Amino acid sequence: MKARSLITIPLVLCLAAGGAGASSIGVFFAPDGSDCDGSAGAFMPFLTYFGAVLGGDAAATGITGAEFRVDGYDPAWFNTVTQAPGSNLSLGNPIQGGANIAFPTCQTGSFVLLYTVQSLATSPPGTHTFTVNRHTMPSNPNFQCQLVTLCDVQFTLLCVRAGQAFLNSATPCSIGVESRSWSAVKRLFD
Repeated sequence: MKARSLITIPLVLCLAAGGAGASSIGVFFAPDGSDCDGSAGAFMPFLTYFGAVLGGDAAATGITGAEFRVDGYDPAWFNTVTQAPGSNLSLGNPIQGGANIAFPTCQTGSFVLLYTVQSLATSPPGTHTFTVNRHTMPSNPNFQCQLVTLCDVQFTLLCVRAGQAFLNSATPCSIGVESRSWSAVKRLFD
């Protein structure tokens, strides 16, 4: 076996295994981030919650903010976006181009609520997928990603994974976990 392979295989395996513990921003149908599939009908108000799921990366100790957008909301719906009660600053709209939210103190725990959206469809909404993405005009051009701000004096930015939620669909939930097969890892060395 080549010396290069002996050194890099453990590194790649750590990276491949470490994806499950990475933080993400997701869309949920429960305020604690426990459900990412829901149902709604015409003239039946429903709530969605945007939150940061803090994993085993640098965000595990907490965040002071986030920047992202969520795609998939029908512009014909009546939507009311409310920032998290503990936040002291919200710029933009997460379902219309993107938002940046900040908290005056470090937010800890495995789930940090960022926004609540109340929606009302005036006709049957059908199937919708809500997907987290980067802000359309990121505040820092070096971070072209959905991100959180860490609880340090430098306000360090950390790109995080993106989650999805599903309305009126049987699709299983996704909270931004990236899976890798052994064949994908092996191709790095071919």
